[in-house]
Amino acid sequence: MKGELKNPFEGYLENLKKHQPAVNPVHEIVNCYYKMNGWEKMPKEFYQGRYAYNKLAKEAKMLYVACDEVLDDCIWALDKMKYLAERGGFDWSIITCLKHKLTL
Repeated sequence: MKGELKNPFEGYLENLKKHQPAVNPVHEIVNCYYKMNGWEKMPKEFYQGRYAYNKLAKEAKMLYVACDEVLDDCIWALDKMKYLAERGGFDWSIITCLKHKLTL
């Protein structure tokens, strides 16, 4: 039994040390939203309309300001919204975090 258990956080600290601070937090929020949904490598046509970068950047800026410009809180709000949406079976966007008052 002892050999079967693995630490789920193994390597987390090393990964954290490698992470570069965000140059542009709005860009980082939009990229995290794309990655959380598995959309970071989609065809160019996908990034139009609802998923257009400029639309999501506006939403990300609003979230960033609502979170007192703390990027970690924004990422937490995205993660929490993703969890709630999967559990509740509804679509969500960055702006949904504000509508559900997930900011701290």
